[in-house]
Amino acid sequence: MNRFKFIIISIITILLLNTSIYAGNKYINITLTYDYQKHNYNAEEVFVAINGEKITDLTMPPIILNDYTLVPAREVFESMGAKVEWKKDVEQVFVTYGSTLVVIPINSDKAYVNGQAKKMDTKAKIINNKTMIPLRFVSSALDFKIEWDSKTRIANIITKDIETTTVQTTVTTEQTTETTTAMLTTKAEVTTVLTTIKAQPVTSANNEYIWYDYDNDALYIKNTGLALSDISEQDSYNEGKYIITINKKLQTSNTAFTPESDYVKSCTVSVGNKTTITFNENRIIAMDIRNVNGYICFKPIPPKEKYNKIVIVDAGHGGSQPGAMGNDIIEKDITLAMANSLKSKLDSDGRVKCYMTRPDDRDVGLEERAEMANDIGGDMFISIHINSVENNTEANGTETYSLYPNDLGNGLTSYAVAEEMLDRLIAKLGTSNRKVKSNTYVVLKVNKIPAALCEIGFLTNENDAEIMKNGVDKVGQALYDGIINLFNEYPSVR
Repeated sequence: MNRFKFIIISIITILLLNTSIYAGNKYINITLTYDYQKHNYNAEEVFVAINGEKITDLTMPPIILNDYTLVPAREVFESMGAKVEWKKDVEQVFVTYGSTLVVIPINSDKAYVNGQAKKMDTKAKIINNKTMIPLRFVSSALDFKIEWDSKTRIANIITKDIETTTVQTTVTTEQTTETTTAMLTTKAEVTTVLTTIKAQPVTSANNEYIWYDYDNDALYIKNTGLALSDISEQDSYNEGKYIITINKKLQTSNTAFTPESDYVKSCTVSVGNKTTITFNENRIIAMDIRNVNGYICFKPIPPKEKYNKIVIVDAGHGGSQPGAMGNDIIEKDITLAMANSLKSKLDSDGRVKCYMTRPDDRDVGLEERAEMANDIGGDMFISIHINSVENNTEANGTETYSLYPNDLGNGLTSYAVAEEMLDRLIAKLGTSNRKVKSNTYVVLKVNKIPAALCEIGFLTNENDAEIMKNGVDKVGQALYDGIINLFNEYPSVR
């Protein structure tokens, strides 16, 4: 009997020792307040380490929520050298490390990494007045590696060397540039290069001048002494065309071919005293033009890959939709004049690429206007309108509208655009301030980029009507000043 007791005691002792080894962490039992409710939290303690060094003295401990670890944003990520900012007005956390910016909205499963939307497995929360963000998602977005030890319950974050990465990228870029600008001299060398990249003549096997790379969606023209001044571009995006004109006759006959790519549905080559190449677009494109191995290469690319700053300007109404009318003002006409004034100033400045939802008096659907901005991938959208109210000639002033934040990752929100435009318009026109408001207008609701709708004034009010009729260029200048100021304050993310 004594021997039996001894065996039992020994077994219990061993079990207790093993338990102390694998379950040595204490349990946390606290009340968590989030989503306007209190929640009892009882779970084994979790730790975070940076390169093997455990972070201690956290005012809010890491917690497991929906099977994912949330950590206090500032205390954890600033410990590894990142910059953490809390944007209270839009409830978003900004984490910057090197050239990477991660924007994490509270209570959203979508985050933004350098402006690109990414799905998160769990949402960030404000818990006990602390911003708690997903540890693994943000660490991975910053290109950190995470090691998880289930026994010690330590998540170890291994950081990267930013300087080494930058140097390697620079070297690679320089090598690529040297290769790209190398010139070939003989027909045999040129033909070998083009067939290697699977480019084909667009007319016949004997054509030496125009080739198309169907795999990479690029057109090549043999550079027989052409200068950049011999080439002109016409971006007819409202007509779905991008036109290249070369001040030289390159072949004897017209031709057409169909790349059927994401960007180009068909292409035509028209020959006269000049050569005109028309890209018929599947979507709005920009054109990258460069010398490649003895050929000039024309490659359709997304606008945001060419232009650092992009604004979409929307002249309200148009075509069969005249908008409000009164006091010698037709809304569709004056909004177009104001939009053209703004575009002219942006084009003259040259720092901002401006697209117009309508360049003239035509019908354009409301959703089509917003989708155009989404397709281009612009930085902000500004819609120009004129206010009116029936049987009330006293209503007057300027107001602007925003809806969703639509932050692309640089901190610029729709509200910030609407506020800036309102301030500039009031200062320039001297109209009364009717504040920034919110409304589910289609162009705001469908837009995925920072968007504002501006009601310049009331055409039913004689004073406002006179200000607008005489102040078309003032409106253009006010909106231009606001756009430039916003880009200075919120540099675009590319």
